Amino acid sequence: MKILAADDDEFTLELLTMMSERLGFSDFTTALSGKMALKLLYNGNVQFDCLLIDVKMPDMDGIELCSIVRTIPAYRNTPIIMLTTVKERSFIDRAFKAGATDYANKSFDVVELGSHLHMAEEVIVAQRAAKSARATSNGPRLGIGHQHPFELCDMVPIEGVDGLIAYSALGNYMTQLSHSGLGGSQIMAVKVKNIEVIDACASSEERLCVLTNVADAIGDVFRTNGYMMAYAGNGAFVIVTRKVNRAQTNDLQDELQKRLDVKTPVSDQLSPIDIEISLGNPIRPSTSRPERILKIFDRAIKRVESQVEKGNDHSSQLG
Repeated sequence: MKILAADDDEFTLELLTMMSERLGFSDFTTALSGKMALKLLYNGNVQFDCLLIDVKMPDMDGIELCSIVRTIPAYRNTPIIMLTTVKERSFIDRAFKAGATDYANKSFDVVELGSHLHMAEEVIVAQRAAKSARATSNGPRLGIGHQHPFELCDMVPIEGVDGLIAYSALGNYMTQLSHSGLGGSQIMAVKVKNIEVIDACASSEERLCVLTNVADAIGDVFRTNGYMMAYAGNGAFVIVTRKVNRAQTNDLQDELQKRLDVKTPVSDQLSPIDIEISLGNPIRPSTSRPERILKIFDRAIKRVESQVEKGNDHSSQLG
């Protein structure tokens, strides 16, 4: 794995280099500024697999650098680990919204750094496997004649939507929240109820358009509450937001559906594609007993899927 680290502190870069080599990651390049890092990225002589970026750098801070990196086609999905001593939620929110996939504390520990780098390595392996699978897939889907490069269960990359990040990045985001930040958050899931019908009848571009419209609508509706979200595959989105009560859930679902009714895309046959959604009741992460974040995400998805199966959008109890 080829790693590029950007930090304005030479000692930090030396320490990172030494620790990474101990962990088996010897292909390590350093940059003393954001501008120097961009020069290496734009140069194109080396395709880096993972970026380590210090949040606080002069001239161009790490969050600005991260957002610019995401505009470079070759680095749109590259794992980016932000390095910082800052734990305020506003910084964490900005970093992940800019495109960070992970967030590491600068009081470095070999074991902790290793967990972040190995996680990035797993993401890279999964991305390459998915790319290879799409390249070798063939044959029409469901007899309709549409050939999708992505399976319905795939976490399709959706671009250009504010607050939408990768599923694994959303898990890392939740892990970084303080006790108070975690306690002040809730996890909800939105499910496109007729996603199987859409998948069978729509082209890949139309299906992506549907998912993008749903993500846009979620952003519009949850903006005042503050939110981060990720697409989990199978027409489901996971949302991390400020506290929402059960009565608000009904109103939020109604508002989401209204916005989607207006944004209805048109198929290749010039017929409208109706989008029907369900919003699950919120789950409150426990601050007294630890629980794996991705397990909570799974619970939120199963909750809304259960509601869809029962034909009752709000039959579950608060978690």
